[in-house]
Amino acid sequence: MKTQKRKVDQVDIARAARVSTATVSRVLNRSPLVRPELRARVERAMEKLAYLPHAGARALASNRTGMIGALVPTLENETFVRGINALERRLRVAERTLVIAASNYSLETETVQVRRLLGRGVDGIMLVGNVHAASTLNVLRRAGVPFVATYVHEPSCRWPNIGFSNQAAMRRVAEHLIQLGHRDIGMFAGITQGNDRAAKRLAGMRVGLRQHGLALNPHATMELPYTIDAARSALARLAKLGRLPSALACGNDIIALGVLFEATDRGIRVPGDLSVVGFDNAPITAHVRPTLTTVDIPVEEMGERAAEALLYMIDTESLARSVELDAPLLVRESTAPPRRRDRTRRASR
Repeated sequence: MKTQKRKVDQVDIARAARVSTATVSRVLNRSPLVRPELRARVERAMEKLAYLPHAGARALASNRTGMIGALVPTLENETFVRGINALERRLRVAERTLVIAASNYSLETETVQVRRLLGRGVDGIMLVGNVHAASTLNVLRRAGVPFVATYVHEPSCRWPNIGFSNQAAMRRVAEHLIQLGHRDIGMFAGITQGNDRAAKRLAGMRVGLRQHGLALNPHATMELPYTIDAARSALARLAKLGRLPSALACGNDIIALGVLFEATDRGIRVPGDLSVVGFDNAPITAHVRPTLTTVDIPVEEMGERAAEALLYMIDTESLARSVELDAPLLVRESTAPPRRRDRTRRASR
């Protein structure tokens, strides 16, 4: 009968590396007190002996698990996936493990997922947005686990924001369309309930237009799920009713792409008949025809900065500073001045 092979332990590593077990423990706990040559010697011994640190034991010793949670609205949106990739890359350098969850744009589900992440012992959590259920904020406060909010920047927020102003970004969209000569402007926004990013973008369009004495076309302004099908159906309804505006601002690139696809199938020329603006700068938007004018969200930098903020708060037990990033408008082929007959017809009203 085969006997079970004894697991390699820290004593074996210390003997192979010719160091004390205390030095091995410091290396495992990423202590800055270990000299680089000793650290390298211990790591070579661990690799040679195929030693795998026991996560539970390390967590008990340091009161940390080395795991970071990321809770996003959905994993179907490439923008969130790109941000998570950047977050994970930075955490990997710091020898942390990322645990991912999704809320499906539900504040109630977000509370459940936060509880589950905390139950797994995460040392910190990345959230999206500043609007959360009171139960979510209460459980985070009681747990004492640091968290940051991403994809938003509100200077008055009580917790760190790593992101940009959604309202300011959409005001720039409004300004761009007005400068082109558009006066009949609609918006296919995201669902604003429980989604402060969508709400701020819609508010930004309204504020930007109001500054020029204009308002959104009520017939061409609606809240939609972030799907291509929803956008196609909405544009189809407007076309059938003969109520197409001269320009449409969209709550994200998925909605804008749905508008482009439906416009192509219906013979609506973009930007000749309809100017379209997206929001996110998904990579595909530079390759569709026409290329999409869109707001460039700094997702990679946001993920990296969020990781750095969480690591800082975990290591120092101090609150990280909020970071405002730029979200510029990328003007491409999908926007142009409205046709002359449209301007003349609206001016005569």
